[in-house]
Amino acid sequence: MGAKLLFWITQGKNLIDHPEMIWDLSSGFVVYGGIIGGVLAGYVYCKVKGLSFMEHLDLFVPSIALAQGFGRIGCFLAGCCYGEETNGWFGITFHESEIAPNGVKLIPTQLMESGFSFALFFLLLYAEKRSKTAGVIASLYLLLYSLGRFIIEFYRGDIIRGSVGMLSTSQFISLLVFAMACIIFVSMTYQSMKQRNAAL
Repeated sequence: MGAKLLFWITQGKNLIDHPEMIWDLSSGFVVYGGIIGGVLAGYVYCKVKGLSFMEHLDLFVPSIALAQGFGRIGCFLAGCCYGEETNGWFGITFHESEIAPNGVKLIPTQLMESGFSFALFFLLLYAEKRSKTAGVIASLYLLLYSLGRFIIEFYRGDIIRGSVGMLSTSQFISLLVFAMACIIFVSMTYQSMKQRNAAL
């Protein structure tokens, strides 16, 4: 629901001109909306059940990165979320895509983000075994994913994503997420140090 809602927001003008887009539930999603919606739903659930939100978020975020890795492979196979045109050796060419431009070499941004997400998954698992502070893994995921996504967005070629000034919608959200992750990391680290000092 979050992914679909954010897509509708980015497509405000197109949605007014083509209201039938509302009923198309098979395409048109923004992954950031899904992440934000999932985190908010998890927060509400933990509050209702009296559970530690940060501890459970730490458990889930590696799986989110893993799912994103496979999800971007799906994007590659579908032809969506494609990159800009390139003459580089690494460019890929679609021939029968209904979404991506056919017959031209494109930067494989889908595979770039897929590889990045898989690497992030393993990094989070490694860090999870060594971190004893709630919220650190979640903030690490948000920090690194937002940074990686911000950079990859420069190479995207699909203009349907919408923009906020000179930035794409996802780049703008990445800046907000990065700032929020910094606040969470500093807050959790400070609380952990405070508890350790109190124990001493």
